[in-house]
Amino acid sequence: MGLFLQVFTVLVITVSLQGWLPLGCLEEERIALLHLKDSLNYPNGTSLPSWIKADAHCCDWESIVCNSSTGRVTRLYLDSVRNQELGDWYLNASLFLPFQQLNTLSLWNNSIAGWVENKGLLS
Repeated sequence: MGLFLQVFTVLVITVSLQGWLPLGCLEEERIALLHLKDSLNYPNGTSLPSWIKADAHCCDWESIVCNSSTGRVTRLYLDSVRNQELGDWYLNASLFLPFQQLNTLSLWNNSIAGWVENKGLLS
């Protein structure tokens, strides 16, 4: 009986803690990723098709790595995602401000021609 009680207690604690663990990336980072996708695809590109507004679990999206305990984006691998036919890309660096734990950002081969003035994140 003692073993059953111990196993039952561990099971209850595990189930209870699941409500506290992150299920996906944070909403502010998910919104920032969608803005970044729009910027990469301007004016009419189709890159990053797995990044969809209806999917709250952006840690599962392509090219993204999240911290498993905080749910924050830690790495973005966006090499060659901008269609070259769209021309030069003028990056709004403020799009990256919500990513507090971002430690790897790769933007190689995206025709970055410069930076735009800080426009902030639009809703």
